[in-house]
Amino acid sequence: MPEEARKLGLSNPYDPVQNIAGAVYLLKGRLDKYSGGVSKQDLKMRHIILALASYNAGMGAVKRYGGVPPYRETRNYVKKVEKIYRELCGGDAS
Repeated sequence: MPEEARKLGLSNPYDPVQNIAGAVYLLKGRLDKYSGGVSKQDLKMRHIILALASYNAGMGAVKRYGGVPPYRETRNYVKKVEKIYRELCGGDAS
């Protein structure tokens, strides 16, 4: 991830503020890509799942597999974050 940190302009990716700012920027970009830039109220769970998978495994892996890659780590990550999202926000993304 050092290359990604450089692209984001992070001087110290271990600094909590820079780390969170970088993660938010990446996730926002991935959400925009997989949702086609729809408004927040039009986001669907499938957009969020693809953004999470690409955040964890990389955009190339999501493209190669046409969705969530079959990597155990990525599938567990997506499932865990989706569960937390549903508990906090309820139901679908919309």
